Amino acid sequence: MMWCIVINSEAFKVVGVRIILALCATGLLYFFLAWRNQSSEVSGAVTIYAYCDMLSSDDFDEFTKETGIEVIVRHFETIEEVMTKLVFTQDGEIDIVAPTDAMVEVLRDKNLLVPLQYDKLPSVSDLNPLLMNRFYDPENEHTIPFSWTPIGIGYDKRVIRKSPEEIGWELIFGKKENGVTRSPSQLYNIPSCQVCLGEDPLESIFLVMIHKYGRIINKISSVQAAEIVQVLKEQKKWIECYTNNLRYFLISEVCPAIAIPAAYMIQTCLDYDWADFVIPSIGTVMFVGNLGISTQSKKVAKAHAVIEYLISRRGSITCYDNHLFFPANKAACEELPHSVKSHKYLFPVGPNASLLYTLHNAISLKKLQRMWHGVIV
Repeated sequence: MMWCIVINSEAFKVVGVRIILALCATGLLYFFLAWRNQSSEVSGAVTIYAYCDMLSSDDFDEFTKETGIEVIVRHFETIEEVMTKLVFTQDGEIDIVAPTDAMVEVLRDKNLLVPLQYDKLPSVSDLNPLLMNRFYDPENEHTIPFSWTPIGIGYDKRVIRKSPEEIGWELIFGKKENGVTRSPSQLYNIPSCQVCLGEDPLESIFLVMIHKYGRIINKISSVQAAEIVQVLKEQKKWIECYTNNLRYFLISEVCPAIAIPAAYMIQTCLDYDWADFVIPSIGTVMFVGNLGISTQSKKVAKAHAVIEYLISRRGSITCYDNHLFFPANKAACEELPHSVKSHKYLFPVGPNASLLYTLHNAISLKKLQRMWHGVIV
């Protein structure tokens, strides 16, 4: 009996120690999180939420030295992450949001952005008119553009032996002829042509829309939705994967063709003389990076100063050098490397720029999910 009591006592001591350690760890974790969330308030830092490829804290080193305003850049992968932060936390953690095109409309409709004070943003007059007054913010009341990039086809010239003018979206999606779908291998007379697409279903659906109908359709019918799904289902026969690590599959020579933003191909074209980029003559979609101030921000004046820096010539060039997304600032674009400015597809201007479309929200989330489910199942 005494032996049993000793064992239970020892067990009790072990459990007690573990509970105390767990409580200490929980307390330390809570303290760390509280400190992290309050640190930007205490220091007066401006916090930006952006896609990881578009902005980083390093972009603001010189700005901070000159103004004393510290900038913290945190990254998100999906709009749901930002929505959760903006709607449910309300702790002043987010000052500036950097959403792309259609995301702006969602944030505006939820009243999560404050109106901008243009008297504090003199560089607005230097922005490319092509990027202004888009459907998602017609008067640019809540957001202004700071960067952009088109999507096109990155390809291996050693395999795809066609002039850029001869390359169309059928290199990615195939083409229906006489009721039969022909693969890229058949159309381009090459032994094998596996391709890659990005992970965003909306991007794939809009690219197919342009490929099949020659334009962006605001409201697609059930028949058109079924046709788009069928194209993507047929494509699965030659698609390697849906991935955001698109460059790897081209560089490693797994895929001779990928659908990819121009920003990701600039360095690739410099590093590999066999790599090139084209925008099919029928058109494509582009991503526009925008800047807006969160309604939960307590540093609106500083946030405007940060935005002014990002859209200024100097700030735009810094961001381009670090991330290779094209500046919205026209003067900054004049200072892009000649190898980029002279490439009519990497940096489309004039007639080529007129064929750039932006993603929209006319396809409901429920319909989008239903369409994508029809593709992957």
